[in-house]
Amino acid sequence: MPELPDLTVVAEELTRRVADRTVLEASTPTPILLRATPDEVASLHGTTIGPTRRRGKFLLIPFTAEPGSTRLLAANAMLAGRFWLVQHAERVRARTGVRLHLDDGSDLRYVDREMLGKLYLVDEQELDDIPGWTEMGPDADDPELTLDVFRERIRRHPGELKPLLRNSKFVAGIGNAYSDEILWEAGLAPFRRRSSISAEQVESLYQAMRTVLAEAVDRLRVLVPPDMQTQHREFLKVHLKGGEPCPRCGRALRQIGGREATTFCRTCQPPF
Repeated sequence: MPELPDLTVVAEELTRRVADRTVLEASTPTPILLRATPDEVASLHGTTIGPTRRRGKFLLIPFTAEPGSTRLLAANAMLAGRFWLVQHAERVRARTGVRLHLDDGSDLRYVDREMLGKLYLVDEQELDDIPGWTEMGPDADDPELTLDVFRERIRRHPGELKPLLRNSKFVAGIGNAYSDEILWEAGLAPFRRRSSISAEQVESLYQAMRTVLAEAVDRLRVLVPPDMQTQHREFLKVHLKGGEPCPRCGRALRQIGGREATTFCRTCQPPF
């Protein structure tokens, strides 16, 4: 699932490569993927694409018809949704939710092989109508999310640390992969309860969150272009590397679970 670092870099790539392009034709080959009608999608004809931005696990792509008239394509890609930038003549893949033919001869397409992603076409003032939008906490990399704010927010959320990091009501943008990385960096077991960690460990968690996400964005800026549809996780230190040596202590990493596996080190991340 794309998380904050992935989506930050994809947003930058979309801005670099399609901002200021005009949409010559807009269609929805697989309408079920979009929470909008085919006619609403077709109305993007003639609009100009603006800079893409990210909020939590959403990408927000603006389309402007005239000054003061902007619609947003809000995309939560979930497990397998990806944006592709290809030549217009390239065959349309199965499960393509949106196809935008641009004035440079390319297509911007959203493809979702699992058909689990959520696409909304809304006005800026309608973002609050998207389920869960108003409940999102601050982005995990938000400059206004200081250590003091983080401490205050974490007091309100009980439970285990890994689900807490993945809870968008606490902080937005972190999923299964980067929660593993952050907890390993902080030396905290994923199943520890928030109430069991000290003030110093809260600070370690905060600093690990900031460091891991920032370093991942830097790595992905090198790895992702030009294939923004490809997800890179090979540089992660522990996630999905069960049985391999811990990069810190050398003990075999423990991995439990299936598709949403949790990976951790029993030595570096003690249970108490």
